[in-house]
Amino acid sequence: MNYYDKFPGINQTESYDEKTSLSLAIACHLAYEKDENKIALVVESWGYQFDGAIEIVKKPDVDTQCYLMSNADNIVVVFRGSDSLKDWFANFQAVYDPGPLKNTKAHEGFQDSLFPAVIGITNLLDNVFSKNKKIWITGHSLGGALSSLYAGMLIENKYRVYGIYTFASPRPGNEAFKVGLNNKIIGPHFRVVNFGDVVPHIPPEPFYSHPGARVILKEEVREHSDESWFSQRIEALRVFISNATETLDVTDNHRLSADEESYIPRLIKDLERSDNE
Repeated sequence: MNYYDKFPGINQTESYDEKTSLSLAIACHLAYEKDENKIALVVESWGYQFDGAIEIVKKPDVDTQCYLMSNADNIVVVFRGSDSLKDWFANFQAVYDPGPLKNTKAHEGFQDSLFPAVIGITNLLDNVFSKNKKIWITGHSLGGALSSLYAGMLIENKYRVYGIYTFASPRPGNEAFKVGLNNKIIGPHFRVVNFGDVVPHIPPEPFYSHPGARVILKEEVREHSDESWFSQRIEALRVFISNATETLDVTDNHRLSADEESYIPRLIKDLERSDNE
């Protein structure tokens, strides 16, 4: 199921917003489509224009893409993740590189994946840029890490990034990068994590940190938490090990849309609960 008809719209609010979160998750899901014409048609059905896509290839480790959509109020930069854990294991070596923000460090593999596409993505953004439009950046999985790093690059080049929502993102940089990015985002900045998803726990603490306020999706309830959750991490690893296959396919609780434990179905339930409160 693609859920494209479930896109409720993006609200410009600084607090966590269920409609915005679901909308951006669905936008991330659309990034997995290979046909740009289909992406354009779906984006237009949401009241946005399709502003182009950039393929991000770092052979043999990474093959992903980014697309942009915009309307009178928003510019949304959307990064796709990966369907194969082979990409992740290729990037598990947690080597530092100078980060996009001054005096910060970032994961070398993630940042190297992004660099070749930065000019192309930013050219697309500049084509539709206006001071009246809010810049949103979102991404799933590897795309979540690329979202945070690209936001840092924009900020360092004097762009005002309004909001970030990431889904299932690994840790992209060190504590200084986390603090720097958190301080520079104008509006909402959230990282959405599905209970049982192991990817947000890599690369390991304390060498790497997560920017953004954490929102944890569970079957019955959503949680906001900034505290370490060691017991949940152990459970996530247990689920991951029990579900991982010989081909290293990602588990359903890491996917945006696979079953009721995936991100989008849980975000839909979360929105339904908030509407009934």
